[in-house]
Amino acid sequence: MTISLWTYLLGAGILAVAAIAIFVATRKRKTGSKTSKFTAENARFIILVGSENGTTTRLATSVYEHLLAGGQSVFLTTLNNYQSFPQAEQLIVMTSTYGSGEAPGSAKRFMEILPTVTQSQKIHFSVMAFGSRNYPDFCRFGYDVHLALTNQEWAVPFLDIHTIDDKSPEQSDLWMATWFQQIGLPKMALPEYLTRAPLGLKPMTIISRTEPAHTDGAFSIRIKTSSSFTSGDLLAIYPGGDYRERQYSIGKVDKEIQLSVKLHPNGFGSGYLYALNPGDVIHARVIANYDFRFPSGAPRVIMIANGTGIAPFLGMMDQNKRKTECHLYCGFRGASSFALYDDFVKQQLAGGQLSTANIAYSREGDKQYVKDLLARDADLIATTLHEEGTIMICGSLAMQHDVVQFLDALCMERYGKSLSHYESHGQVLMDCY
Repeated sequence: MTISLWTYLLGAGILAVAAIAIFVATRKRKTGSKTSKFTAENARFIILVGSENGTTTRLATSVYEHLLAGGQSVFLTTLNNYQSFPQAEQLIVMTSTYGSGEAPGSAKRFMEILPTVTQSQKIHFSVMAFGSRNYPDFCRFGYDVHLALTNQEWAVPFLDIHTIDDKSPEQSDLWMATWFQQIGLPKMALPEYLTRAPLGLKPMTIISRTEPAHTDGAFSIRIKTSSSFTSGDLLAIYPGGDYRERQYSIGKVDKEIQLSVKLHPNGFGSGYLYALNPGDVIHARVIANYDFRFPSGAPRVIMIANGTGIAPFLGMMDQNKRKTECHLYCGFRGASSFALYDDFVKQQLAGGQLSTANIAYSREGDKQYVKDLLARDADLIATTLHEEGTIMICGSLAMQHDVVQFLDALCMERYGKSLSHYESHGQVLMDCY
């Protein structure tokens, strides 16, 4: 998922830095000045973290604590804060991958900074990469970091890159055993939170669930919760009651969570949600997604989605009480797939909270895709960006790739600027998976 530099700075990156800052401050309160004497200038072990929602940061702080408790000098920071480490002997990189193989929030600037900082001595490095094999770009950013470090004259590989699939405790434990054995230090026990669901999950009640239009189609589910949330946030569920987490984009409709979920054959998350009935209670949590919120000050908003990506937009339409000019572009296989949302979209059109609804069917009628509708309305799309409006994209990574490619070419043709120019000004917001 791609996010702009400004939204990154205001969102996930700051959250990751804050998580580390809070951890260090808490450690100081517990241990006095013990932590403060280890800095980037005098630490033997350096831990660099790339995290989007804090999960990787949490494991990194556990490694930090274990080394510190063993009397080692260690410094923990984000990949974005990479700098000179004059006393470092070991560099540990722990990073997730975001979206289609991209850097997570707290690592966005690392590749740019790395070649500008030369270490004064040889440093051994190890990369621990987190991802999911459900996505084609499994741990790609971790591989990119490993390769980039390998190409630095001062960097000496200590271990080959180690990948962690879906937060696997077994794979994490293997890295712990190997790395600590190689370094000649006592092995760190696997933190308990890696083997169970997070604490503090909230009970949420299922209100309704529809049937999918076809075998591998989508279904809609409504959930009541006491948690604070808004459209664009994420619902994290734990189908196995353990560490494995699945996230879904939220639409807020009538103060309830609305999800649109594609039913995958043997799907771990989708199968769990589909088996629920009205009245059932699940335990889950809401993750604030500050980088994907309806822009209150935009003169016009273009919403682009395919399939289940429509969910947050349904909520944003419902919340559009100021009746900001808003255009929906969405792609489905056929009319039966869109039928779940047809009545609701018509209500929003009638109420003026949605200006136009443009639906493409890839297997019926003219057999169009979202990109075809955008090309038809290229003038409106280009003008929206030129007049400081906002384009929001939610759905599959394949759709995102095609749409971004089209938008980039359109921006260059009309205004001689790349799409990244508008991203940097917070005018292009994406939440794709």
